[in-house]
Amino acid sequence: MSELPSGLDPDILERVVTISVDLENEAKMRHRADVNGFTFHSDEGAFLGGDDEHPYPLDYFTAGVGL
Repeated sequence: MSELPSGLDPDILERVVTISVDLENEAKMRHRADVNGFTFHSDEGAFLGGDDEHPYPLDYFTAGVGL
């Protein structure tokens, strides 16, 4: 049997996870986040002062929890 990656090993009871994110406000309520080589853009709807050009920040959170 092959060895399990440490993230899946049930015998490891404690893990330390560090996440580094670069954030920038681009305009109004539009933001850019760079995480692990990926770029995410978020925006708010007009009712919150944004242009509704990208998903809301909460949309990303909700999608992440659902994955």
